[in-house]
Amino acid sequence: MKALMIIQQIFNIAIFTCIGIINTHAQIVDGGNGHAIVLDSLGQVWTIGRNDYGQLGDGSLINSNIPLKVKYLKSIQAISRGYDHSIALDSSGQLYLWGRNNYGQLGCSDVYDHSTPQKLQNHDHFVAIEGGHWHTLGLKDDGLVWAWGHNYFGELGNGNREHCQWPVNVLQIEDFKISPLNHVKKIATVGYHGLALKEDGSVWSWGPNDFNELGHPCKGIQTYANKIESLPTIVDIAVGWHHSVALDNSGNIWVWGSDPAFQFKEETKKMYDHPVPFTGLPKMKKIACGSWHSLAIDEHDRLWTWGKNHFGMLGTGDTISSSTPVLVPGLKDIVEIGGGCFQSIAIDKAKQIFTFGDNPSGQLGNGTNRRCLSPISLDIIDASPIQHLTSATINESKHQLNKIQQLFQNSALFFLLLGSLILNFYFIFKTWKIQISLSRR
Repeated sequence: MKALMIIQQIFNIAIFTCIGIINTHAQIVDGGNGHAIVLDSLGQVWTIGRNDYGQLGDGSLINSNIPLKVKYLKSIQAISRGYDHSIALDSSGQLYLWGRNNYGQLGCSDVYDHSTPQKLQNHDHFVAIEGGHWHTLGLKDDGLVWAWGHNYFGELGNGNREHCQWPVNVLQIEDFKISPLNHVKKIATVGYHGLALKEDGSVWSWGPNDFNELGHPCKGIQTYANKIESLPTIVDIAVGWHHSVALDNSGNIWVWGSDPAFQFKEETKKMYDHPVPFTGLPKMKKIACGSWHSLAIDEHDRLWTWGKNHFGMLGTGDTISSSTPVLVPGLKDIVEIGGGCFQSIAIDKAKQIFTFGDNPSGQLGNGTNRRCLSPISLDIIDASPIQHLTSATINESKHQLNKIQQLFQNSALFFLLLGSLILNFYFIFKTWKIQISLSRR
């Protein structure tokens, strides 16, 4: 009897565990140079793709074409990625960084790469994070922006071009006065230049301006943040490698810098040294950028993309680039978007992940290394129980194991429920028999 009671408890625990796993959903996504990072609804971090610098955070340098859970991270509320490094922000305002560290972009006391998360020392109260090429930006709850890592192109915005392994304040220049960049509510970077959105709806930029990505005609490297004067009230910002995007309070998209659709064609390259609006589009409510392309969600929760498309990152089923937004077919109810170097990620209201674009390191997370010109669905939960099968060398085998694991999970939950039901009825019956026996005495 005692053994049966123990078995019953094991069944019940297993049931709750299975239900917890099945109900884990993705919330936030971001893509880097061949790797992607996902935050689920439980505050857990998952990574996919390239891992030559430890950017997946699993303690190895082995690429993965299925999602891996990053251990030892709890209560994460925001994620970002650099070119070869990853960043996570927990609910207490503390930062954790891992991956490449050649210029101190991890904020450690060394310049060695780290394949597991490293806690940023002596700094907390962060509310937002952004990873650049070889640098990192962090926004604190007092509205000040901090930066560390590579600084040859003025990425740190601190008035010089010296690399720095520890956080320094980004500085602004206004009316010939220099002061810390303040009252900031959002930051953005991908390559070398940075943007900051202030509480008053103004946008500030710093870094290189060879492609007019800073939104003003001043050429060369700008080591201080300058205000972009020709914009209306802005509510969202995003940056690509040589272009910038903003969303105003009327739902209009503004772009400036090098037209990403022509960034590899010198003879037809288009550049805008000031923000210009897109016209003839529905109202937009969210924007994001990859290195060479951009994404937007409209008021009807549809996904639009534009820019370079040589690897299918626009999700249109072809490789035709576009200078203006095109509607991605087959997707609806989209709530989150992210862009990588040559790939895109989207999440719908049902918390289903869709990926498309280039896939040489398995960063699309579909169990293969083949690029996808149209969105494909990805379930990070299906992959979670088999993330340690690193001995599998054939990608198709991993993909089939993934499908088998999904079937196993559903079957396991059914039999666990059935077993628990039988045991519960058994104990009810035994209790009823004992009560009848006692009543007859």
